[in-house]
Amino acid sequence: MKNKIAALIAVLLPLMIVLFAHGANAQANSPSDPAAIGAPVKSLLELGSVYPSLYDITVTVLETVRGDEAMRRLRAADGAVKPPKAGFEYLLARVKFEMKRRSISDKLTFNLGSSPLQWVAFTSDMAEYEGVAVTVPKPELKGTVRPDQTREGWLSFAVEQKEKKPVLVFDPDSGGATGRGKPLFFRLY
Repeated sequence: MKNKIAALIAVLLPLMIVLFAHGANAQANSPSDPAAIGAPVKSLLELGSVYPSLYDITVTVLETVRGDEAMRRLRAADGAVKPPKAGFEYLLARVKFEMKRRSISDKLTFNLGSSPLQWVAFTSDMAEYEGVAVTVPKPELKGTVRPDQTREGWLSFAVEQKEKKPVLVFDPDSGGATGRGKPLFFRLY
């Protein structure tokens, strides 16, 4: 009996160390400690309802563009883009999203950007900015992501001109039961 318990511990202990070490990167990620531009944040995404599967994801804000440069790029994508309301300016973020399967049988997909609440900009004191409907430069960060696939694209926001430290939040739980996971926070400055 002692040998069975020792064998079970020998199998479970390395597994627990790998799972906890993997989640450690996302644990340091919070509204008060968002990831810097260029810093990849690893986390887990759970897909499926009856027999859910875990997928490893890595999200990285690659670059941000704000103000006049953002407006110039939006005009290049859509000449009819309207300026933001008074006191606001556009902010564009280029984001990379990677999803890796943990098992060869993991075949579920994730609808990236299908919910208006999946990617949200917040003020430095975590007040949510209203979403904006503009045509972003190609490629847009939107679409179905399959296991072992990477998608990269642009997101757009309107932020207050006086806001010096806006934060981006990725929430995989938004948009229904397509995915469950921990919200991740990123600097947009």
